[in-house]
Amino acid sequence: MTTVVEAFASVAAQVVERFVGRNGRVRGSAVVHAVHPERWLGEIRVPAPACRVGVAGFELDALVPTDDPVTCARCLQSGQHSTVNSAGPRQLALWEAENP
Repeated sequence: MTTVVEAFASVAAQVVERFVGRNGRVRGSAVVHAVHPERWLGEIRVPAPACRVGVAGFELDALVPTDDPVTCARCLQSGQHSTVNSAGPRQLALWEAENP
């Protein structure tokens, strides 16, 4: 008999498999995030945005895999972005950078 934790771990493993070598987009958003493993329900790991932006609670299908390049400024600044393709539009800055 499968325990609840084993069932969740099995589902999480399937989700992780979809993100191997890929970036992610939060459903309904055009911003592409770098993806890293995040702890979920104890020791189970699931894909999550590297910048730690919220993703619809713990709905595993809210983060959609993509081969598009990372456009999230926070993911890019953290250095945790994928090298799938570094070309592409960048997310707009919230404020202008100061000129030295």
